[in-house]
Amino acid sequence: MFIKLGKLAMGKYISRLSLAGCLLCLTSAGLADAKPDDNLQFSGFARVVAGYLDENDAQYLGYENKISVAEQSLLGLQADYRITDDLSATIQAIARTGDETDSGIEWFYVTYTPINSLRFKLGRQRTPTYSYSDFVDVGFAYNWVSLPQQVYRQFLFPNYDGLHAQYEYVGTNISLGIEAFTGGIDQDFKANDEVIDTDIDNLHGLVGTIEYVGWTLRAAYIRGDVDITRQDLSDFSSLLSMSGFTQSADSLSLIGAGRFYQVSAFYEDVDYFFRTEVIRIDTELFVAPVTDAYFVSGGYNFYPFSVYVSISRDTNSYSNPVNEIPIGFNAQLDQLALGYQQAFSEFDDNSSISYTTGIRWDWKSTVALKAEATLLKQREGNQGLFSNPNADFDGKAMLYQVALEWVF
Repeated sequence: MFIKLGKLAMGKYISRLSLAGCLLCLTSAGLADAKPDDNLQFSGFARVVAGYLDENDAQYLGYENKISVAEQSLLGLQADYRITDDLSATIQAIARTGDETDSGIEWFYVTYTPINSLRFKLGRQRTPTYSYSDFVDVGFAYNWVSLPQQVYRQFLFPNYDGLHAQYEYVGTNISLGIEAFTGGIDQDFKANDEVIDTDIDNLHGLVGTIEYVGWTLRAAYIRGDVDITRQDLSDFSSLLSMSGFTQSADSLSLIGAGRFYQVSAFYEDVDYFFRTEVIRIDTELFVAPVTDAYFVSGGYNFYPFSVYVSISRDTNSYSNPVNEIPIGFNAQLDQLALGYQQAFSEFDDNSSISYTTGIRWDWKSTVALKAEATLLKQREGNQGLFSNPNADFDGKAMLYQVALEWVF
């Protein structure tokens, strides 16, 4: 297999592999020196994912019409240090090979546990958005090679800086949990090949979980004040406001509240499992759509194998333009109206659906092999699911993936 990389891409790839090698060396050294009663404990996870998109006219998750192992492979290392019996510190670093993701420190927080059922965490930590939020990068923790993307590709801000509190009650047949958190994050993310600076303040949320006889029910509500920096839109909005078209200017707002709603229901016994998760994202921002998404998955366990099928769907609806600027009076107003319509043309409503089937083999207690095939369909619109589509693209493609998952 021949891989063509430019100097910049090769530099990024080598640096990420170097970080991965350093993490692996640190892990090996830590595990070699560690004793059972050491206060410092190391753990880690790794995955090597190979994928192939059977389509020449678009990309998906960075995959093209060639085999690639660079999109989702990663290596993670976590260190936990027990300061006292009820106080500990955690740091986690991940080296990723994909161009769309960043490597570096993911978690860096202290945990205070005054009693067994109550825990507080302070620092950089995972946002408890989804059922699999804590395990997104640990492929060994779930059956899929890629989590259902119509739901989980909305995971733009996986980490935040702040305070998290969790209370758990464990009974004979039922367990209850409640989480509350507050904080914020200032982070860049990539959308349509553009890096966008996003500041989220007053981020807070509640999560409730119930476990009963094989069932796990979860619900979450998260809210934050979002401020996105995109200079071209900000300048054009100011021009509209100075021209007297305040409604049009306000419709291009990049500042506003964002709300996230999540409900999931999981069931698992020795032989069968069922999982479903539903989300809704609603914001006051011009560049962010109202998103509704879900997945439904079921499978069968016959140790050391399991097989599964999934369906996942999303719909994304953007705000409509305001018909405020008159057309046909003079060239200057016509140009202003055209610019306004072009701003909205960047963001089209879209909907997609995917069907997945796969198999997992738990080769060892810490190593799993997976194979997965997914039919992807863009039901409407030309954004969202696929990237860089050309004029000949028919909106559907097959993605094939295999993965080696490892925890240590």
